[in-house]
Amino acid sequence: MSQAAIIRTRIDPRRKAEAIIAKLGVSPDQAINMFYAQIELRKAIPFTLSLGHDRTVAVPIEHTAQVWDQLDQEDYSHLAKP
Repeated sequence: MSQAAIIRTRIDPRRKAEAIIAKLGVSPDQAINMFYAQIELRKAIPFTLSLGHDRTVAVPIEHTAQVWDQLDQEDYSHLAKP
């Protein structure tokens, strides 16, 4: 890989799953790369997305969407490599 893109994201600490990722023998970076590879391969999210009655999931998703909208307004040019 000659160049790498930086993805900056926030995740609920309860969902990091680092112990499970380690038991699988991959790093968090590798897991994220595998996730993106599956998206590219399938041209879709590699699992079913649905809305249910579980508000413990829906509320964080709604909050994340609001935060992302705010992040779109931020200037991240200082993160670019010279």
